[in-house]
Amino acid sequence: MNINVHAGHNPDGKTACGAVGFLKESTEARSVKNKVIALLRAQGHTVYDCTVDNGASQADVLYKIAAKCNAHAADLDVSIHFNSGANDTSGNGKTTGAEAFVYASASGAKPYAQNIVNAISALGFKNRGVKYSSSFYILRKTKAPALLIECCFVDDKDDAALYDADKMASAIVTGITGTAPTVSPDTSAPPAIPSANPTVYQVRLLDDLNIRKTPNGSIVQVNGAKKGVIYTIVETSGSWGRLKSGAGWICVSDKYVKKM
Repeated sequence: MNINVHAGHNPDGKTACGAVGFLKESTEARSVKNKVIALLRAQGHTVYDCTVDNGASQADVLYKIAAKCNAHAADLDVSIHFNSGANDTSGNGKTTGAEAFVYASASGAKPYAQNIVNAISALGFKNRGVKYSSSFYILRKTKAPALLIECCFVDDKDDAALYDADKMASAIVTGITGTAPTVSPDTSAPPAIPSANPTVYQVRLLDDLNIRKTPNGSIVQVNGAKKGVIYTIVETSGSWGRLKSGAGWICVSDKYVKKM
């Protein structure tokens, strides 16, 4: 699949930075977003990060996100948010839970949205279901079928206690693809491998390529890097290049890739 993913709102400390409670929406949405993107890419999907960090206002953030999404031919747009309004600061032993929004019942994103909230509820969150909204800008203005996920409530003590970014990301990916991730959603950079040519450049693949854990090492994803897709290389070791996504290494020989 070709998938647009973004975290809602500006970064913390800026205008329109989202809800704040036991959790900070902007911070956690970005954490989950990064992990979702890494997991989807590890499964071989093409994923575009459409997050905006420089919006001048709430309207500007939404406008720029939609513009980024619409710049790609995508199968699905996924907007990651955290909810508020529970006002459960003491904890009542119950979660307020997760929900998702799509534009209308006929939206092509509805099955994905339903699968996502089902997967999140399997973690222990109340399943608030899929709802329809023709007022949300992202649902109205994106070309591809779009869904907006409210992962849980930032102002519910029980939600915050249950929340785990890794598990949340895995649930979202399971809902989108129908396949539970088999690799860690940790998006931190792997240990650096000494390279005589540390450089950053982009390549377009001339064939499907295996993604490996280390240069010429064990395969972590068979044909995980796809023909015709442009990838960013952030480090090289001989004829091997490390992917910016953190998924691993691919062969960057001229036989298999064209440097951009």
